[in-house]
Amino acid sequence: MRSLTVAFSTFQESIRQPAFYAILVLGVLLLVFSYLMPTFQLDAGEVKFVRDIGLGTYTLCILLLGIFSAANLITSELENKTAMTVMSKPLRRYEFVLGKYLGIALSVFFLGALLTAVFVAVIVGKVAGGDIVLQHTTYDAMWPEVAGIFPGLLLGLLQALMLVAVSVALSTRLPMILNVSISFAAFILASVSAPLMDYVRESGHGMVQILRAVYYVLPNLSGNTEVYSAIGLGRPVQPGFVAWAVVYSLLYIVAAIAVAVLLFQDRELG
Repeated sequence: MRSLTVAFSTFQESIRQPAFYAILVLGVLLLVFSYLMPTFQLDAGEVKFVRDIGLGTYTLCILLLGIFSAANLITSELENKTAMTVMSKPLRRYEFVLGKYLGIALSVFFLGALLTAVFVAVIVGKVAGGDIVLQHTTYDAMWPEVAGIFPGLLLGLLQALMLVAVSVALSTRLPMILNVSISFAAFILASVSAPLMDYVRESGHGMVQILRAVYYVLPNLSGNTEVYSAIGLGRPVQPGFVAWAVVYSLLYIVAAIAVAVLLFQDRELG
């Protein structure tokens, strides 16, 4: 219950940040741009363009908010000594860390829901072709297009939540700028870790052991890129892959938050 109180307070802080509104406006503008931008392609090509831009925009925006909130809200409380005031109440350290993560995760989900609504509206408008009175055939074409993006949205949300957990762990020890830098570096490496590992293994590079350790520590995001490409092309995503991604993401989040709690246990607050 005390973690939920911290979570609700953190959620309010997160959505009151100017960064939240800046990222929201940026995301909406990019989604509207994908609708208005002429692609000089047939209808299927235009919808593919909207899906590609939309999934990339959605993932980038919620990732930006999550990492910035984790690095800013937690680090600022530690540096300004306000965390010491909070911890003077009957609040355990693990409840503080868990509450902070849940609050930031809720703000990420909230932003994702807003962007999803705009994304769906853009796809509906693109499929409808601007017609106010929709024909039955338009409905038949519309709903598969809308439903097809949701596996990608779920994977993007899970990806952001994993990296937020990493950023929360880093925020217990590192300043904001360094936290943000490492978190985004982790995102880039995690996105290319599998093909990079295959290349290094085949080339017999001496850093294979180090890269293998990095590969297992970072979240595995390589499969998400393939899924986004499949969704962009209008191909169905296997339910088994999505189910495994959910299980893997939850286990990784639990592990990352456990590390965050361990790092925070002996952190000097005074």
